[in-house]
Amino acid sequence: MDKGLIEPLMALAVYCIVSSVTPGPNNMILAASGATFGLRRTLPNILGIVAGFGTLLLLAGIGGEAAMLAIPLLAPVLKYGGVLYMLYLAWKIGTAGRPEAGARSRPLGFWQAAAFQFINPKGLAMAISVHAIFRMPQLGEWGSVLAITCMFLVVGMPFTLVWALFGQGMGRWLRDDLQLRLFNGFLGLATAATALLLL
Repeated sequence: MDKGLIEPLMALAVYCIVSSVTPGPNNMILAASGATFGLRRTLPNILGIVAGFGTLLLLAGIGGEAAMLAIPLLAPVLKYGGVLYMLYLAWKIGTAGRPEAGARSRPLGFWQAAAFQFINPKGLAMAISVHAIFRMPQLGEWGSVLAITCMFLVVGMPFTLVWALFGQGMGRWLRDDLQLRLFNGFLGLATAATALLLL
């Protein structure tokens, strides 16, 4: 490997870990889903995040920034639409209790989670900026885009599983329905606060 690539790849790996492990909309949703529904029923949500964010990273690297510059209205529409959807999800998380047998309550599905990545303001900003910050000219344009995308998928995305497992563990510990509602209420408020901070 080119010695000039080791340093940027290491820096990128650290960035992927930090940005993936810290609380954000996806992680709050996964923790609440894990606590309420368990890991097995949260797996489609996890897979949707991985597929959606991986696709977003590729598209952002190929021409996301150019699209934002070419269509000035696109950025605010995505930003405010994403914040509104995050507030809706915050309400759903905050009011979720333990699902009763036969209840219609269900976790976020694969396609919902994948689509959310394209209106998640934090994810959009991260996907576009990471290519500008960590571009590796030695690899060429496509090589750099693929290296950044793969690094996020390999190093960062496994933390989606960690957040879902954390939620599942909390759900088992929170035996009382009131405790679970308080936990989900806290996650809902944290998601809403994240959304409002992005304005």
